[in-house]
Amino acid sequence: MEGAPIIHTPEVTGSSPVALTIPLGDIVSSPRPPADGHSDREVSDFLFRACHDLRASSRAVRVHSELILKDGEVPAGSTLEQRLGFVVNGAKKLDVLIDSLGSYSVALATDASSFQSSPLDILLRSVLKKLDPEIRGCGGEVTSGPLPSVNGHPDRLMQLFENLIRNALVHRSEATPRVRIEAARQADGWLFTVHDNGSGMEESSLEKIFLPFERLKGKQLGGAGLGLTICRLIVERHGGRIWAESKPGEGAKFYFVLPDEP
Repeated sequence: MEGAPIIHTPEVTGSSPVALTIPLGDIVSSPRPPADGHSDREVSDFLFRACHDLRASSRAVRVHSELILKDGEVPAGSTLEQRLGFVVNGAKKLDVLIDSLGSYSVALATDASSFQSSPLDILLRSVLKKLDPEIRGCGGEVTSGPLPSVNGHPDRLMQLFENLIRNALVHRSEATPRVRIEAARQADGWLFTVHDNGSGMEESSLEKIFLPFERLKGKQLGGAGLGLTICRLIVERHGGRIWAESKPGEGAKFYFVLPDEP
């Protein structure tokens, strides 16, 4: 994908390292085995290991830059202070990207062998407890109707709810954020709705928002641009599908279908 980040990682060939350039958009845009036969598990392992090494390097750059700023020898308002600030902010953004890629790599490795009966009402309570500082911080409210148990991976399903709720909080309007989660039985499983009262979006964006590194035009609100991509991957790994409906100024509704327990 044009504009998508790129991983540069060394591969040892003989006695000399050779740099490999890997477009991340190609890795995360289509979670299917690539043409050379590598499995999703291999891609997941590669991403996980790359994230581990990148995270250590990124945090070393950030921490040492912050220490230089704090040691009192950098003149306040100087060009050096400004440039070190750019380094720190850039490293923080890189940390966010690396963490998101790590989450993607874990979701990519999800398979049915790890599924179990997962009570979504209990999982949602755990998610809300984790997000409580963010919800309270913006004065938001998240409510739900009765939720069923489904056959799935509990941690991945928690990630699904967390990403959708956080997406609603990030793209809130001037109104107090309200998120409502509902479930209804369908012929092919359970239909879930996550409805928010946020700023909404144009119909032309409803498919693009699930693509990696895509952001709504004019909305650079932080994050790596992988949250909804990870949601789609999790739902598809559970044999379901996900889509959205929205209009500008009218909030958004995210729908996803998960199979019933066998």
